[in-house]
Amino acid sequence: MESIAQLERWMTAISEPHIVLGYGSLMNSDSRSRHSGIPHDGVEVEVFGFERGWITRSEPELQTYVGAYQKKDGWLNAQLVPTHLDPALQKREQDYRFTPVTIDQLNFELADDLTERLIDWLKLRDIWICESLKVEPSSADYPVHQSYIDTCLAGCLELGGEAAARRFIASTTGWQHHRVNDREAPRYPRAAVVNPAYFAVIDQLLDNPS
Repeated sequence: MESIAQLERWMTAISEPHIVLGYGSLMNSDSRSRHSGIPHDGVEVEVFGFERGWITRSEPELQTYVGAYQKKDGWLNAQLVPTHLDPALQKREQDYRFTPVTIDQLNFELADDLTERLIDWLKLRDIWICESLKVEPSSADYPVHQSYIDTCLAGCLELGGEAAARRFIASTTGWQHHRVNDREAPRYPRAAVVNPAYFAVIDQLLDNPS
Protein backbone atom coordinates (compact mmCIF):
# COMPACT_ATOMS: atom_id res chain seq x y z
CA MET A 1 0.00 0.00 0.00
CA GLU A 2 1.46 3.33 -1.05
CA SER A 3 -1.24 5.85 -0.14
CA ILE A 4 -4.15 6.51 2.17
CA ALA A 5 -6.50 6.24 -0.81
CA GLN A 6 -5.20 2.77 -1.70
CA LEU A 7 -5.46 1.57 1.87
CA GLU A 8 -8.96 2.96 2.28
CA ARG A 9 -10.12 1.25 -0.95
CA TRP A 10 -8.68 -2.02 0.40
CA MET A 11 -10.42 -1.65 3.76
CA THR A 12 -13.72 -0.56 2.20
CA ALA A 13 -13.78 -3.57 -0.14
CA ILE A 14 -13.43 -6.07 2.70
CA SER A 15 -16.35 -7.36 4.75
CA GLU A 16 -14.70 -10.48 6.17
CA PRO A 17 -14.56 -10.50 9.99
CA HIS A 18 -11.24 -12.32 10.28
CA ILE A 19 -7.62 -11.66 9.37
CA VAL A 20 -5.26 -14.57 8.92
CA LEU A 21 -1.55 -13.82 9.01
CA GLY A 22 -0.40 -15.56 5.85
CA TYR A 23 3.25 -16.53 6.17
CA GLY A 24 3.52 -19.35 3.58
CA SER A 25 1.56 -20.00 0.42
CA LEU A 26 -1.16 -17.57 1.56
CA MET A 27 1.37 -14.83 0.79
CA ASN A 28 0.89 -15.62 -2.89
CA SER A 29 -2.15 -13.96 -4.49
CA ASP A 30 -2.53 -16.58 -7.24
CA SER A 31 -2.36 -19.52 -4.83
CA ARG A 32 -4.77 -18.07 -2.28
CA SER A 33 -7.22 -16.95 -4.99
CA ARG A 34 -7.35 -20.22 -6.94
CA HIS A 35 -6.97 -22.66 -4.06
CA SER A 36 -8.56 -20.86 -1.11
CA GLY A 37 -11.08 -18.56 -2.79
CA ILE A 38 -9.54 -15.45 -1.20
CA PRO A 39 -9.69 -12.59 -3.74
CA HIS A 40 -8.11 -9.81 -1.69
CA ASP A 41 -4.61 -8.42 -1.80
CA GLY A 42 -2.47 -8.75 1.31
CA VAL A 43 -0.78 -6.06 3.37
CA GLU A 44 2.80 -6.56 4.53
CA VAL A 45 3.39 -6.97 8.24
CA GLU A 46 5.96 -8.33 10.68
CA VAL A 47 4.75 -10.62 13.47
CA PHE A 48 6.55 -10.90 16.81
CA GLY A 49 6.39 -13.76 19.29
CA PHE A 50 6.45 -16.48 16.64
CA GLU A 51 9.17 -18.12 14.57
CA ARG A 52 8.72 -19.77 11.16
CA GLY A 53 10.48 -22.97 10.20
CA TRP A 54 10.35 -25.95 7.87
CA ILE A 55 8.59 -28.04 10.48
CA THR A 56 5.01 -28.84 9.38
CA ARG A 57 4.57 -32.32 7.98
CA SER A 58 1.66 -33.19 5.72
CA GLU A 59 1.34 -36.94 5.89
CA PRO A 60 -1.34 -37.20 3.14
CA GLU A 61 0.76 -35.04 0.77
CA LEU A 62 4.15 -36.51 1.79
CA GLN A 63 5.67 -33.04 2.09
CA THR A 64 6.98 -30.62 4.70
CA TYR A 65 5.75 -27.03 4.81
CA VAL A 66 6.60 -23.95 6.81
CA GLY A 67 4.94 -23.64 10.16
CA ALA A 68 4.98 -21.16 13.03
CA TYR A 69 5.62 -21.84 16.69
CA GLN A 70 5.66 -19.50 19.65
CA LYS A 71 9.03 -18.06 20.61
CA LYS A 72 9.49 -15.06 22.89
CA ASP A 73 12.12 -13.32 20.74
CA GLY A 74 10.95 -14.76 17.41
CA TRP A 75 9.62 -12.88 14.42
CA LEU A 76 8.49 -13.54 10.86
CA ASN A 77 7.24 -11.51 7.93
CA ALA A 78 3.72 -12.16 6.72
CA GLN A 79 0.70 -10.58 5.07
CA LEU A 80 -2.66 -9.55 6.48
CA VAL A 81 -5.11 -11.79 4.59
CA PRO A 82 -8.84 -11.03 5.08
CA THR A 83 -10.98 -14.17 5.08
CA HIS A 84 -13.69 -16.21 6.78
CA LEU A 85 -12.60 -19.06 9.03
CA ASP A 86 -14.91 -21.42 7.19
CA PRO A 87 -14.73 -25.24 7.08
CA ALA A 88 -12.86 -25.22 3.74
CA LEU A 89 -10.02 -23.10 5.14
CA GLN A 90 -9.94 -25.08 8.37
CA LYS A 91 -9.68 -28.32 6.41
CA ARG A 92 -6.85 -26.89 4.32
CA GLU A 93 -5.01 -25.88 7.50
CA GLN A 94 -5.71 -29.13 9.35
CA ASP A 95 -2.09 -29.44 10.48
CA TYR A 96 -2.34 -26.12 12.36
CA ARG A 97 -4.35 -24.48 15.11
CA PHE A 98 -5.74 -20.96 14.69
CA THR A 99 -4.05 -18.93 17.45
CA PRO A 100 -5.12 -15.35 18.21
CA VAL A 101 -2.60 -12.53 17.74
CA THR A 102 -2.83 -9.04 19.21
CA ILE A 103 -2.20 -5.81 17.35
CA ASP A 104 0.73 -5.16 19.71
CA GLN A 105 2.51 -8.15 18.12
CA LEU A 106 2.40 -6.54 14.67
CA ASN A 107 4.69 -4.06 12.96
CA PHE A 108 3.54 -2.46 9.71
CA GLU A 109 5.80 -1.38 6.85
CA LEU A 110 3.69 1.74 6.38
CA ALA A 111 3.87 5.45 7.00
CA ASP A 112 2.56 6.55 10.41
CA ASP A 113 -0.73 7.93 9.09
CA LEU A 114 -1.45 4.69 7.19
CA THR A 115 -0.56 2.57 10.22
CA GLU A 116 -2.95 4.55 12.44
CA ARG A 117 -5.87 4.02 10.04
CA LEU A 118 -5.08 0.33 9.63
CA ILE A 119 -4.88 -0.26 13.38
CA ASP A 120 -8.29 1.35 13.90
CA TRP A 121 -9.70 -0.95 11.21
CA LEU A 122 -8.04 -4.06 12.64
CA LYS A 123 -9.54 -3.38 16.08
CA LEU A 124 -12.90 -4.40 14.60
CA ARG A 125 -11.60 -7.82 13.53
CA ASP A 126 -10.11 -10.99 14.94
CA ILE A 127 -6.49 -11.69 13.94
CA TRP A 128 -5.20 -15.25 13.73
CA ILE A 129 -2.03 -17.11 12.88
CA CYS A 130 -1.79 -20.77 11.92
CA GLU A 131 0.36 -22.32 14.63
CA SER A 132 1.79 -25.76 13.85
CA LEU A 133 0.35 -28.64 15.82
CA LYS A 134 3.67 -30.52 15.69
CA VAL A 135 7.30 -29.65 15.02
CA GLU A 136 8.72 -32.25 12.65
CA PRO A 137 11.72 -31.42 10.42
CA SER A 138 11.74 -32.48 6.81
CA SER A 139 13.12 -35.87 5.84
CA ALA A 140 13.73 -37.96 2.76
CA ASP A 141 10.18 -39.27 3.08
CA TYR A 142 8.70 -35.81 3.74
CA PRO A 143 10.82 -33.37 1.72
CA VAL A 144 10.31 -29.69 0.97
CA HIS A 145 9.33 -29.17 -2.67
CA GLN A 146 10.74 -26.31 -4.71
CA SER A 147 7.27 -25.52 -6.08
CA TYR A 148 6.19 -24.65 -2.53
CA ILE A 149 9.26 -22.49 -1.94
CA ASP A 150 8.62 -20.76 -5.28
CA THR A 151 5.00 -20.11 -4.33
CA CYS A 152 6.00 -18.45 -1.04
CA LEU A 153 8.88 -16.38 -2.38
CA ALA A 154 7.00 -15.30 -5.52
CA GLY A 155 4.31 -13.94 -3.21
CA CYS A 156 6.97 -11.97 -1.35
CA LEU A 157 8.45 -10.64 -4.58
CA GLU A 158 5.06 -9.56 -5.94
CA LEU A 159 4.12 -7.46 -2.92
CA GLY A 160 7.39 -6.42 -1.30
CA GLY A 161 10.14 -7.12 -3.82
CA GLU A 162 13.48 -8.70 -3.00
CA ALA A 163 13.51 -7.12 0.47
CA ALA A 164 10.40 -9.11 1.46
CA ALA A 165 11.82 -12.31 0.00
CA ARG A 166 15.05 -11.81 1.96
CA ARG A 167 13.03 -11.25 5.14
CA PHE A 168 11.21 -14.54 4.50
CA ILE A 169 14.49 -16.41 4.13
CA ALA A 170 16.10 -14.68 7.12
CA SER A 171 13.15 -15.32 9.45
CA THR A 172 12.74 -19.00 8.54
CA THR A 173 14.71 -21.78 10.23
CA GLY A 174 15.62 -25.21 8.89
CA TRP A 175 16.89 -24.38 5.42
CA GLN A 176 19.26 -27.36 5.70
CA HIS A 177 16.36 -29.54 4.65
CA HIS A 178 15.62 -32.33 2.23
CA ARG A 179 14.62 -30.38 -0.88
CA VAL A 180 13.25 -31.76 -4.14
CA ASN A 181 13.35 -29.68 -7.32
CA ASP A 182 9.91 -30.26 -8.85
CA ARG A 183 9.57 -27.06 -10.89
CA GLU A 184 8.97 -28.92 -14.14
CA ALA A 185 6.17 -31.00 -12.58
CA PRO A 186 5.01 -29.34 -9.34
CA ARG A 187 3.99 -31.72 -6.58
CA TYR A 188 2.78 -29.05 -4.22
CA PRO A 189 -1.01 -29.20 -4.67
CA ARG A 190 -1.59 -25.45 -4.22
CA ALA A 191 1.33 -24.28 -6.33
CA ALA A 192 1.04 -20.79 -7.79
CA VAL A 193 1.53 -19.89 -11.41
CA VAL A 194 4.88 -18.17 -11.01
CA ASN A 195 6.29 -15.56 -13.37
CA PRO A 196 9.23 -17.41 -15.01
CA ALA A 197 11.40 -14.33 -14.52
CA TYR A 198 11.18 -14.93 -10.77
CA PHE A 199 12.93 -18.30 -10.88
CA ALA A 200 16.40 -16.85 -11.42
CA VAL A 201 15.79 -14.26 -8.69
CA ILE A 202 14.60 -16.94 -6.26
CA ASP A 203 17.61 -19.14 -6.98
CA GLN A 204 19.99 -16.22 -6.49
CA LEU A 205 18.34 -15.27 -3.19
CA LEU A 206 18.52 -18.82 -1.88
CA ASP A 207 22.19 -19.10 -2.88
CA ASN A 208 23.04 -15.68 -1.40
CA PRO A 209 20.44 -14.88 1.26
CA SER A 210 22.27 -12.04 3.00
